[in-house]
Amino acid sequence: MFANTKLLNLMNMEETMKASEIIQQDLDAIYIGNLNTVDNDLTFPAKGKNGTTFTWESGEDRFITSEGKVHRPLHGMGNRKVTLTVTASYEGEQATKEFVATVLQQTKETIVTSVQPVILSALTGTKAPLPSVIVADTKDGRRMTLPVTWSTYESVDKETVVKVEGAIENTDIKAIAEIHYQKELPTKKGPEKKGYYFPLCQVRLKEGTLYYKYQQLMISYLLDQDDDQMLYNFRQVAGLDTKGAAPMTGWDEESCKLKGHTTGHYLSAIALAWAATGKQEFLDKINYMVDELAKCQQALADSGKYHYGFFSAYSEEQFDLLEVYTKYPEIWAPYYTLDKIMSGLYDCHVLAGNETAKDMLDKMGDWVYNRLSRLPKEQLDKMWAMYIAGEFGGMLGTMVKVYELTGKETHLKAAKLFENEKLFYPMSQDYDTLEDMHANQHIPQIIGAMDLYRATGEENWWEIGKNFWNIVTGGHTYCIGGVGETEMFHRANTTCSYLTEKAAESCASYNMLRLTGQLFEYTLSGNLVDYYDNTLRNHILTSSSHKNDGGTTYFMPLGPGQRKEFFLSENSCCHGTGMESRFRYMENIFAYDEKAVYVNLLIDSILSDENGNALLELQSGDAEGLMEIRCHGDLDKELKIHIPAWGQNDFKVSVNGNVYTDTELHDGYLTIANAKSGDVIQLELPMEFRVLDNTSDSAFVNLAYGPYILAALSEETKFLDAPAVEEIHSVDGELVFEDANGTKMIPLPTVDMEAYHVYFHRK
Repeated sequence: MFANTKLLNLMNMEETMKASEIIQQDLDAIYIGNLNTVDNDLTFPAKGKNGTTFTWESGEDRFITSEGKVHRPLHGMGNRKVTLTVTASYEGEQATKEFVATVLQQTKETIVTSVQPVILSALTGTKAPLPSVIVADTKDGRRMTLPVTWSTYESVDKETVVKVEGAIENTDIKAIAEIHYQKELPTKKGPEKKGYYFPLCQVRLKEGTLYYKYQQLMISYLLDQDDDQMLYNFRQVAGLDTKGAAPMTGWDEESCKLKGHTTGHYLSAIALAWAATGKQEFLDKINYMVDELAKCQQALADSGKYHYGFFSAYSEEQFDLLEVYTKYPEIWAPYYTLDKIMSGLYDCHVLAGNETAKDMLDKMGDWVYNRLSRLPKEQLDKMWAMYIAGEFGGMLGTMVKVYELTGKETHLKAAKLFENEKLFYPMSQDYDTLEDMHANQHIPQIIGAMDLYRATGEENWWEIGKNFWNIVTGGHTYCIGGVGETEMFHRANTTCSYLTEKAAESCASYNMLRLTGQLFEYTLSGNLVDYYDNTLRNHILTSSSHKNDGGTTYFMPLGPGQRKEFFLSENSCCHGTGMESRFRYMENIFAYDEKAVYVNLLIDSILSDENGNALLELQSGDAEGLMEIRCHGDLDKELKIHIPAWGQNDFKVSVNGNVYTDTELHDGYLTIANAKSGDVIQLELPMEFRVLDNTSDSAFVNLAYGPYILAALSEETKFLDAPAVEEIHSVDGELVFEDANGTKMIPLPTVDMEAYHVYFHRK
């Protein structure tokens, strides 16, 4: 009897454990959309895949009901955070899980007070293409774009000015376009490319820095990933065996409409990791992934259900729905996901030489052209202007790169079909219309404009890229170089009004760095390098988890006493770019032109030639601010070393132990002529405690030491007065700063899970 009771108890325990495991699996699989920017009703699932029953409760019914109905706060109330609690039940067992949603306040009332004139030039006898938007000024001080409908007009055969009137919806104010007809238009040409980066495979990080440490953690993480799981969604939609792999989670969960994007980032990450390390395991992963994805693409074609060249982790339905202007969250950025997949394949071809990836891209490029070229411009304009649903990531630039691989003019034409006039027109005219625009929806579009400039040489694309960078860095950046809050741009010079837990999205900085790198190739500007160094160090480096878990911050909290948060199973956009970023640390360290080799970033690393022979070696000294640059080969060029802005006032240089006196800087660069094999150049930069002003609010300051933004470790949730450093010492090799009250400050990239402050009240 006792034995039977014991056996029964054991069986009951197994059943209980089984129920709890089922509940946990179903809770982990819940996905209800991107909760960082909620502006539409949410759909709460009632059941889990394994039979679990869900009941939902809202912590703030007036903004989100327990049925998922969203009531946005009135404008001026601010965005509101709502905690959503789901209770999962199965066979008498229960468990709960919380989600935090940020409900966006209602958009501002738009009262147009004036519109900016449109001034164009055209050849006599032709009709100038008028923009689909105009730039308007509003009563509340905004500058924004609004759709415009132009009156019809006839071209003229003489030099004159033709004025065309345009109607703007919901206002009596008329838009005016002036078309200046000329018999001959002046030739406009932007700058030619001046510099080039060394291939990633010729640069290696050295041990001893956070760059190296965080890269090693990501190497381990990527090598641990199950390739078959990354293939799961693609095999499933293609009707192929998923080989027993676990389904993807978060934004790649089976019911999620963005599934497939993480696999695209993963392709880029393993391709970058191969180039950055030369580890055979990454090349093996690349070839396996691409071969299996090619089988999926072929299976989709063989099914007869899809148009030629189509490839994704879901059907063509989302693309159909976008063309009838279906809003998010019913669909979710299908071309954004396509871009991630195509970008991953592109990296596998260019960085790892995989020819199958190129063949797949060729077919996908044909599909994009065939799909979009049949749509009128008005329809494309409306699609690309849609919030989130119309987000297309870097498709413009990706199609340019596919064109450069295939040489097909249709692929270049396809790139131009992604022209988003709502963004491009005001940027071409140097108008800041970024307020209330989604930051990372639009930065990749500017990268694409720069890619088009490379491919076509048309000056307009250069103006768009240059003006956008100047506008963003001139009034929309935090002290760490990051941009946006709750993913959105706000009014210029107001960043100190948005010091929250949802500041500075990692994806946005990832893309701003790529744009900066593009601009540098045409300008060789030290100012660009200063922005790049600060953002790379104090945001992208800082965003890395300190563990082997692949974690990257989505946002960088900048409010008082806040903590970093790493989303390990959500498979967010920032998780995707984070996998890549650890191998992009090295991309812009070294560059060259006809006359010189450039050392842009003082990061411990080795530059080799194409045969693997070391050319330059950067090594930090024992003391802070020391950097040795060793020449292992004759460069046959000048050596130009970027001296960062923070270190330009009182730096010292020696060559082979002798003081180097020619320390005049040109655009931030120190020139060493005739650097030879065996030369040792030593830099001593002034590592000093600095107080940084904020142009957006003079009441706030940041603290820095050399290149590092300092974080004060404190649980206090009110802003602290700026500490005055009394003592600097080292703990386990890391710098620690203390004020007279014992408040500890450390470089922001070394902060792990501690509560911290980076903005302080000015004393």
